[in-house]
Amino acid sequence: MSASAQVPTPFSLYAGGAISLPQSPSEFKDGFKNGFSGMLGVGWKLMPNLQAVGKVEMHSFAVDFEQQGLATSYPNLSGGSNRVWMFGVDGRYSLGLPAAPFKPFALAGIGLAKIDQTDYSGDPLATSLNSSIPNAQSKMYWNIGAGFEFKSTPLFGLFAQVRYVSVATDGGSSSFIPITLGLKFF
Repeated sequence: MSASAQVPTPFSLYAGGAISLPQSPSEFKDGFKNGFSGMLGVGWKLMPNLQAVGKVEMHSFAVDFEQQGLATSYPNLSGGSNRVWMFGVDGRYSLGLPAAPFKPFALAGIGLAKIDQTDYSGDPLATSLNSSIPNAQSKMYWNIGAGFEFKSTPLFGLFAQVRYVSVATDGGSSSFIPITLGLKFF
């Protein structure tokens, strides 16, 4: 007769994505559509209910040409998407028992965000719009949020989270709300 024991893994892998909602300033909220996002992360268990999660994220927001009144006059105009690459770490605290299959959690973190905008194309107006695109910048960000995870097998689970992200951009901060659905391994 043999017996096997499961040794708890001190780390977790995260992969997810979904939608990001621009919030402020008004030029960002009104000038860009809801975006899409993706993230990869590695969590290291510090205590039974606390993890440090290093992560890489990408958020992309397309220009809302209709809202800016350009869609009818310049129907071939495209591009200008705002992209935010984020590199950071979150503290993720799970509420409930470590062995429970369903656990709510809270998180907070900081990091570095690289913000750039793609070139416009498809119309002669694109040349003048491209001259007004700001240079790429790297700025600090912070985020806070909550979510839940559901462990379906010992090696695999699902998670959903909502966060508020604030990036210290020039002239004030820019903020958005990412809603992420994903997979957690280990």
